[in-house]
Amino acid sequence: MKHTFLLLLTAISYNLLIPSSAIAQQPTSDWANVSYQPPAEILVKLETSGCRGYCPVYKLTFNVDGSLIYSGYRHVPEVGEKYAKLTADEFSKLKMAVSRANLWEHPRQLPEKVVDAPNHTLTVYEKDKKHQVKGSGPLPENIQALDQLMQDIAEAHGFEVKKGVDPNDPASMKGEVIVHFKPEVNAGNFCMQFMEFKTRPVRRIAEENIWLLGFNPSELTEQQFIEIIKGMDGVLNVSSTRKKQERN
Repeated sequence: MKHTFLLLLTAISYNLLIPSSAIAQQPTSDWANVSYQPPAEILVKLETSGCRGYCPVYKLTFNVDGSLIYSGYRHVPEVGEKYAKLTADEFSKLKMAVSRANLWEHPRQLPEKVVDAPNHTLTVYEKDKKHQVKGSGPLPENIQALDQLMQDIAEAHGFEVKKGVDPNDPASMKGEVIVHFKPEVNAGNFCMQFMEFKTRPVRRIAEENIWLLGFNPSELTEQQFIEIIKGMDGVLNVSSTRKKQERN
């Protein structure tokens, strides 16, 4: 059973986390009710790698139309892809920082001075050309300023990227879904069978064996969690808590 869960989780993760031409997920509050299709032309991109601890792994893509695509992968408060629209001031500062960093003049690999520090890879684009610069810090001053600004803009739009999330910390299990079990199912035993990710029963919310189950958004999205458990033995129905809040 463990291998079945792992294969299913891998397949769902591939389809949901890799940007595609499909209709985008609902964006952040900037475009709360807009279906957004990213432009073909990118201005600058920041990608981070993991480390021996819980360094956040994500990608920030800033497009020439002033939009931002956040892609969270591991050790971030929320995995998945979301969108935001930069303010005119933010976009002006970003373009100025890109110009000052002048990534085109730097080598692809910067000297590594810190052991086990996460790599930050910045890629600058100009029509059909691009140049990538990778380093683990400390980065050259102007590149560091660009790197910091990109993180600041992301956090200003609700994407937490500066602090990693420990998936083993119970406080990290902030995601919740509503699960209706068959009468004979024990919610605690149901949660204990998962090995690839963390989940726990939060509380019973109805006599009909309906529970809130908690999961860690840094490990998988709500949609992934729902897709994994909705067809399992003993589960009658799974729904989002957000849908319930909208009904109220």
